[in-house]
Amino acid sequence: MTKPKLFHIALFLPSLEGGGAQRITLSLAQGLLQMEGVKVDIVLGQAQGSFLKDVPAGVRLINLNRSRMLYTILPLARYLRSERPNAMVSALDYANVAAILASILSGTKVRTAAVLHNHLSSALARFSWWKRYIFRLLIRNTHPHAHAVIVVSRGMAEDAAQITGVPVEHIRVIYNPVIDPHLLRRTNDSPNHLWLNTSNLPVILAIGRLTVQKDFSTLIKAVSLLRNNTPSRLIILGEGEQRKELQTLVSSLKLKDYVDLPGFMSNPRSFMQHAAVVALSSRWEALPTVLIEALHCGARIVSTDCPCGPSEILAQGKYGRLVPVGDVDRMAQALTEAINDKSPLPTAESWQPYLIETSVRQYLDIFGINTHKSIPKSTP
Repeated sequence: MTKPKLFHIALFLPSLEGGGAQRITLSLAQGLLQMEGVKVDIVLGQAQGSFLKDVPAGVRLINLNRSRMLYTILPLARYLRSERPNAMVSALDYANVAAILASILSGTKVRTAAVLHNHLSSALARFSWWKRYIFRLLIRNTHPHAHAVIVVSRGMAEDAAQITGVPVEHIRVIYNPVIDPHLLRRTNDSPNHLWLNTSNLPVILAIGRLTVQKDFSTLIKAVSLLRNNTPSRLIILGEGEQRKELQTLVSSLKLKDYVDLPGFMSNPRSFMQHAAVVALSSRWEALPTVLIEALHCGARIVSTDCPCGPSEILAQGKYGRLVPVGDVDRMAQALTEAINDKSPLPTAESWQPYLIETSVRQYLDIFGINTHKSIPKSTP
């Protein structure tokens, strides 16, 4: 009997440096592997990053060995011609542009899905005028050629349509596959931090790259303010270009004994399990994974009501507190309320839309693939 042909999917990223899109892509790879008749490659511009060790067994890793996205286009086109995957899913802004151009240059029939993990208007606003002009030009001249443009929250769709030139009715919304068995197995690990293992003071936890987007300076100032009436500590997990600036702020506010920036941690869920509050202070997002994982871990949540994602995840405040972007006083007040809150935590309905099996089936549906093999259930 002839062995049935596998459906071959390539997942393309610049690297596996720590970040939400990288973690989500690994979860997607793991979920796809569980489906009957699916073969998965992870193709990297450069095979580096803290998540390399988390590539699922059974996934083939392809290293294009290029440090800049511009230089990945030709080797990626060669990969597509030689390996002939049926579909390619790319993530992150410049990677999406490179993937679409490579698919065109390859002359193959690969179906390329570009996944937007960022609110484009907010991200572009940080660019200089000429970078903004060039990036808009690249996006509008590539994304309409993709087989599918995917956004990770409903709130992103209209903005994505305006920037990409793809009609909003043709943009697909697929929530990130956040809740998966691999992550669940690590939930009960002991957190590697003294404050969470021995301290009696409530700990506020924040997770993300140390960048302007995450606006951790507002959170640090809010913690300085709330400590006037609510003794507490703050841990911020992540690395980024603002580390020195944030450390200077901590010193100037005399918070060295109460705010810690221990760096990137590959298993933040173990911290969530022991934190009094999980806080998100971002200026903009797309679908912040940290809030979904916090819901599943049973944590109190305080988040800015930024575009896009937090109000969608927290059901307009039903599952956590929402505060205005950049408002130190409101952030401090909400953190105080959350620390002292004794009401019941959200039930499982709050995180059900983000199960890995739901997302994987939606991706396969985009490519017209039907499979009957089940993915292991992501139960608590």
